[in-house]
Amino acid sequence: MIADLLYCRIEMSASNIDLLMKLWLASLEDSGLDTSEPFECHQDLYAKIDSSLLGDVPWQCFITGFSEDLCVPVDAPSWKQTSYEVWYHDPDLAISAMLDNPDFKGHFDMCPYMELDEHGQHCWGDIMLANVSWKHCDKIFASNADAFGAMYCPIILGSDKTTVSVTTGHIEYHPLYLSIGNIHNTVHHAHCNAIVPIAFLAIPKSDCRYDDDPEFRKFKCQLYHASLSAILKTLLPGMTKPAI
Repeated sequence: MIADLLYCRIEMSASNIDLLMKLWLASLEDSGLDTSEPFECHQDLYAKIDSSLLGDVPWQCFITGFSEDLCVPVDAPSWKQTSYEVWYHDPDLAISAMLDNPDFKGHFDMCPYMELDEHGQHCWGDIMLANVSWKHCDKIFASNADAFGAMYCPIILGSDKTTVSVTTGHIEYHPLYLSIGNIHNTVHHAHCNAIVPIAFLAIPKSDCRYDDDPEFRKFKCQLYHASLSAILKTLLPGMTKPAI
């Protein structure tokens, strides 16, 4: 919780984290209590974050850029010469961890359904109540006999516009979040690990003169979509053949 508060919510600088830990230690020493602060310094906090797992899903990284070869001219703009790190969880493993989470018992739908109020009107709310779930299932089961008996698992992705620049220098990221539509909205709102960050998408930066450069704008779009394609590739098999 402390790491989440300092790193994700407040985005506290390294120097301020060090100062906070010193003040924390001093307050414990004055009180005569256990003098073990949660983190020794900012490096200790970052190390704990880097070693954290989403269930048993480790963080992975790939590096990408403007060109796959080394033929970018030395006088090219910095955004063409920069290599961008993209950190991510395997979404297939992340979804498996969600499906194994016992906290979702009683708040999980395995198939689309319809709910009517006392006036016989269709109620809307959770994903499995929506027409889109019925349409997808009808299409899947009509075209794939192997799908009978399988569970429909809609995947929800979202990325906010909050950039993460702590410890990354000039490099910024867009956090990418994942959830599945089987989980009730009440659980999503309660932040019970129903929405998890699975990636940090790199944001190319350059001089202001390139803001309206068509080539730079095209590169940013290509980087964004290519990163999503690379991150989500492990989900492709389950889109045509039921996963066991």
